[in-house]
Amino acid sequence: MGEEVKMTLCGLCVWHCPMEVRLNDGRVVGVESKGFKGCPRSLTSPELLYHPKRLNYPLKRMGKRGENRWQRVTWEQALDEIAVKLGEIRDKHGAEAVCLSVGGDNHCSGEYLTRFEYLFGTPNLMSHGRVCLMPTMLTSLIISGWVIPWPIMRRETRCFLIVGANPSMAAWRLWHRLRKAKEEGLKLIVIDPRLTDTAGIADVWLQPRPGTDAALLLGMANVIVRERLYDRDFVHKWCYGWDKFVKRVNQYPPEKFEEITWVPAEKIREAARLYATTKPGICFEAMGIEHARNSVPAMQMTLILPAITGNLDVPGGNLLLEPHPRVRLAGDIEGSEFLSSKQKKKAIGGEKYRMFSWDMWDKVGAQYEKLTGRPFSYYYLGGVGHPPSMWRAIMTGKPYPIKGLLTICQNPLLNFPNAKLVYQALKKVEFSVNMDIFMTPACQLADYVLPAAGQLEKSSMGHGGNMWPLLEVGAKVVEPLYERKDEYYFYRELGLRLGQKEYWPWQTLEEAFDYRLEPLGVTFEEFVKGTGGYGFDNPGLRHRKYDEPGFRFGTPTGKFELYSTLLEEIGYDPLPGYVEAPHTPVSDPEKAKEYPLYLISGPRARYHYHSQFHQIESFRKRYPEPIVQINPEKARELGIGHGDWVWIETPLARVKFKCAYFEGIDPRVVSAEHGWWYPDDPGEEPSLYGLWRSNINAVVDDDLDDCCDPMSGAWMMRELLCKVYKAEG
Repeated sequence: MGEEVKMTLCGLCVWHCPMEVRLNDGRVVGVESKGFKGCPRSLTSPELLYHPKRLNYPLKRMGKRGENRWQRVTWEQALDEIAVKLGEIRDKHGAEAVCLSVGGDNHCSGEYLTRFEYLFGTPNLMSHGRVCLMPTMLTSLIISGWVIPWPIMRRETRCFLIVGANPSMAAWRLWHRLRKAKEEGLKLIVIDPRLTDTAGIADVWLQPRPGTDAALLLGMANVIVRERLYDRDFVHKWCYGWDKFVKRVNQYPPEKFEEITWVPAEKIREAARLYATTKPGICFEAMGIEHARNSVPAMQMTLILPAITGNLDVPGGNLLLEPHPRVRLAGDIEGSEFLSSKQKKKAIGGEKYRMFSWDMWDKVGAQYEKLTGRPFSYYYLGGVGHPPSMWRAIMTGKPYPIKGLLTICQNPLLNFPNAKLVYQALKKVEFSVNMDIFMTPACQLADYVLPAAGQLEKSSMGHGGNMWPLLEVGAKVVEPLYERKDEYYFYRELGLRLGQKEYWPWQTLEEAFDYRLEPLGVTFEEFVKGTGGYGFDNPGLRHRKYDEPGFRFGTPTGKFELYSTLLEEIGYDPLPGYVEAPHTPVSDPEKAKEYPLYLISGPRARYHYHSQFHQIESFRKRYPEPIVQINPEKARELGIGHGDWVWIETPLARVKFKCAYFEGIDPRVVSAEHGWWYPDDPGEEPSLYGLWRSNINAVVDDDLDDCCDPMSGAWMMRELLCKVYKAEG
């Protein structure tokens, strides 16, 4: 067999870069990312593939949950027994009593998961997408009918406004482009409570109080409106609700919100003027503002600023993105038409957080399909079920009982807030199945654990073709080792056993991709053959679509809605605004006496991707311990030295982190990484792989009224109160 080089698509983070893989006698010996040279995650691919702790065979629980006692079974036995149990739950409690939970970019078959879900008849799917890009995509669809947020940076881009994102840590391809563009004269504005590497190269850095981004952006809009820096032609022709929007932003002068945001009024003016006058420009936000009580108004503003300044759909600006024009999209596959209106109305959390209800999805989906002529994808907008409400339904049986849980490449104990509640729900749920590449704390509480194929063991199709034109596919490099299977196999085999046979004509994932690529006149094998495993098609982007005859925005008014008629229709404020969150030092000074510090939870370590890669020895050597950043002045005041272990405590719990002095954070704020667990610790309870030691989500509350955005249901991870003190011993 000898030496061989193949290409594929990396699945170890959201960017899905093309990757070159070197093999010797069929064994993977090295990789090189073609999207970001030297990417440490991609370099671990051989170690991940051959890791001795990978899950290799289906397992059935033998003892009590959490005892780590398992029996190896065949796939046939596991699938048969799982299907019988799911069928019993559906017959006794209704299909809605089964919930699916999915996460992880190594998982690549989401549209087939929802195909199974909708055919089964449940409206309940949980995912991290509820607080990860999907809320801003939905906000974009609500106020414009288009997908706007994704930053398509071009050579023409002269200004880049980043709100609550840190490309230097989380988006390396974008980070590389930003640094190169800075050398060529790009102006960079960063809004972030921390002086990240990204903020460190900014021309203007605004350091707001956590959770006040909406107020800060409204203050910028105030300057743009008062100084007439907006694009009059675009505003008057294409913006709905201008007069009402002006009246609202006039309530937000920079001086008024200097005290609220901690940002000097003159800095707000400087940023507003630079962004509005340096064109074309991009405004980009990521998870930072999606983790706040005022997340929806902040997201509205990150979309409104490009619109009113003439930076919308111009080369180098924020683009109105379109799906791939020919490939069969996720919306063609996922089968939302199989789910009845009656079942859709049962989605947990949809009644309380109406922005994320099936009713809203169907409205924006209809507008999107009319606008683009292409099918709308529900899965790629983050599912519909509300995780904090789902755990409560398991515990209380209200509004109805959740009896079955299928968890696919998701570690809910690490990636959802209020880990104790999640733990209690996972212990109580009647039936639970996990599919993953490693045994995790959540797997230890399941009834069946199934071995998932990793990124090199399965073919994949990139997400891009569903919301923007880029289509990428990658062929598997090696056959799955041992008895590992791709997720498609699991969904199809389960579907066949539950009466869905006619809807699963494709026996393998590659056959399913043949069907997807059929409109291009090629098979999957033919599409990837020319590059040895990686296929690429990018029809390009049109610009200034609003200058074309017959153009309209996909909203009820046909315009970009500064004043959202859809939000108004479901009883929410149609204009962006700012309301002080509960339990801040401003709104709850009594609580702040005991818990005086703001806690930012969620920043990631460079060598991890959320809760993944903690098994990788090379990463553990480089980054062995969980870090909390504390301003040196505050740390010394608390008697804490650099490198000391400390407790971070909230009313829910306390967790242990190592202090790192960091000048780039306000003394009133601390920032702790998320996703930490210890796979070398015992798997059985009470340890669960060290779940409770440094899991920041153990101290993050998810109260449905106080700690979730009232429109989207997104939970707060950026403006909680805590106290920090030295851990003795």
